[in-house]
Amino acid sequence: MLIVIALLAAAPSPPAAATPNQTDPVVCRRQDSEVGTHMRPKPICMKKSDWDIVEAKSQRELDNLRDKHLDPGYASPPR
Repeated sequence: MLIVIALLAAAPSPPAAATPNQTDPVVCRRQDSEVGTHMRPKPICMKKSDWDIVEAKSQRELDNLRDKHLDPGYASPPR
């Protein structure tokens, strides 16, 4: 009986990665509904780091569009 207790006491504890990550909080934001609908805005919840990625990607796309518009050498594609 003492051997079993000693083995249980010597067993390694579960890894720390099994606990949820408390340093990256979940942030919920209300997303506007689709154009032409009368639906309420839906909350979208993601980790803060995921929101940062989405915002950075949106900013890059906006910068690319602005650069194309301001570039005098850029010719718009024919319609």
